Amino acid sequence: MIRTRTIQAIVYTLCLYDLYLYLPDLLDLVEINVDLPTSDYLLYFDAAMLLFGGGIIGTVLLKIGSKKLGWLMIVLNVILTPLFIWKALP
Repeated sequence: MIRTRTIQAIVYTLCLYDLYLYLPDLLDLVEINVDLPTSDYLLYFDAAMLLFGGGIIGTVLLKIGSKKLGWLMIVLNVILTPLFIWKALP
């Protein structure tokens, strides 16, 4: 099991960043218009985080011991990502 503080800090930071990426879509569901700052340089990293990051970070969190947060990340990746992709299709 991974127990070092550095790895845990990196995983939790990536988890917060993944939740930050979901925030505009989640707020759009309740019809709150918020323009969060984005960077064009991170476009491909953002897409990878939304498509695969939740599952990968979720399994790492499950192995670290944070089961609730790990399952939350997996559920966000498996349920909300396809929902938002379906909603964005013309």
